[in-house]
Amino acid sequence: MSDTSYFTYEADITYDELGPDQRLSRRGLVKILQEAAAIASDERGYGMKDIPRNGVFWLLAGWRLELRERPAWRSRLTVQTWPRSMNGFQSERDFLVYCGGDLVARASSRWLLVSTVTGKAARVTDAVRSAYELEERVLFDDPIPTNGKTPDGAPVTFAAAIGRREIDTNGHVNNIHYLEFALEALPEEVFRHLPNTVDITFRRQILLGTAVRCLYCVTEDGKHQVEIRSGEDGHAVHHAFVWFY
Repeated sequence: MSDTSYFTYEADITYDELGPDQRLSRRGLVKILQEAAAIASDERGYGMKDIPRNGVFWLLAGWRLELRERPAWRSRLTVQTWPRSMNGFQSERDFLVYCGGDLVARASSRWLLVSTVTGKAARVTDAVRSAYELEERVLFDDPIPTNGKTPDGAPVTFAAAIGRREIDTNGHVNNIHYLEFALEALPEEVFRHLPNTVDITFRRQILLGTAVRCLYCVTEDGKHQVEIRSGEDGHAVHHAFVWFY
């Protein structure tokens, strides 16, 4: 990768980004990566302040996070991030996270370009694409899943009503809270010994006041799956699937 093909973001791990064991949590990692991606796009003229001029914004559609090591409070992290592709209505952005020169995490993300006028997906134009420098390096062998399936009879292991505390600048639940809901839904033994990797695919936004419930199961290939949904069984809305493995 050339020196100019990625954006570098540095940050010290804050107290809010720690788990109960005083080490970087998965929630904390997502918070840091979200900030790195937002600033990287802002530097290219497609940040939050540019939305009125551009008429489009990036909406997160999926995460893959691999947390290899969990640094302690106040450790300095260096995040390298770059867009890998921009085709159709989507872009893929990857991340490498270092601490003291050691690779501690890597991640991939999928983003949807959305029109502020229609609220629907907008095609990535040459103007958008030319604002970024793409790097085709691939970090993972397989892509982030785009959907999942929950078997009949899967138990509801967590439920919540969405309050104002979960709503972000886009007017819906921020992606970090989806991960928090899924972590709450895991059995205690799984939560205490979390696997290194988590995949999240976002299917439908969650709005203020929605009553969500999380259904837990183990997939045929041994992944711990949590589906976040709302609505009655006959009219269920599938908001997200989260897999820990």
